[in-house]
Amino acid sequence: MRDSFDVLADPTRRAILDRLRTPQGCVVGDLVTALELNQTAVSKHLRVLRHMGMVDVVVESQHRRYVLRADALAEIETWLAPHRAFWQERLDALGAHLDSPDSPPGEEPS
Repeated sequence: MRDSFDVLADPTRRAILDRLRTPQGCVVGDLVTALELNQTAVSKHLRVLRHMGMVDVVVESQHRRYVLRADALAEIETWLAPHRAFWQERLDALGAHLDSPDSPPGEEPS
C-alpha cells in the first residue's frame, strides 16, 4: 500500500502537483507540453495521484481538467510541522547570536 510519501518520491508527480497549484488546474495536454512527456506517461502519474486523492478531475467537453486537492497533502504537512519548528528555533538562535554585540566573530551559537 502506498502512502503520500511514496507517491511524492517520484519527481514527475511532484512536478505535476507544482503545475496544478493554480486555482484553475491544468488539462492533460498542458501537462504533456510543460513536462515534455507523452500523454500516456502523464496519464499514468495522474492516475496514481488521483487514486491517492491528491487531485480531482473535472470533465470539460473533450478535456479533463485536473486540480490539486490541498487537503490530501495534510499527512505531509503534519510530518513537516515539527521539522519546521526545529529549524525555526535554530534560525532564531543564529539570528539572536548574530544580533548580539557581545558575540565575537566566528563563535557558534549555543
